Amino acid sequence: MDIPKTYLEYLNKRRPAFGGVNERQELVQRFTDKINAERVGTRFQPATWGQVNGLVRRVKGAALYRLFGECAASDSFSKRFFWLAKQMKK
Repeated sequence: MDIPKTYLEYLNKRRPAFGGVNERQELVQRFTDKINAERVGTRFQPATWGQVNGLVRRVKGAALYRLFGECAASDSFSKRFFWLAKQMKK
């Protein structure tokens, strides 16, 4: 899969700067960006912030950081994220 090297920079430039963002919102946005970076060039549509937030709505702050680290350490960020999100629903 070809992911442009500048995809995350492109997203940061495109995203409007607004104040009042808390730590959790930034982390959910990082999840969304990483998932969408893997979806470039595939048949999957980009995930929205609301979809990702809905999947991790019950996860507290420290656990959310651990989840991000575990997903980042795996071979495929999005596969690991969605597998772990499915396990959390049970």
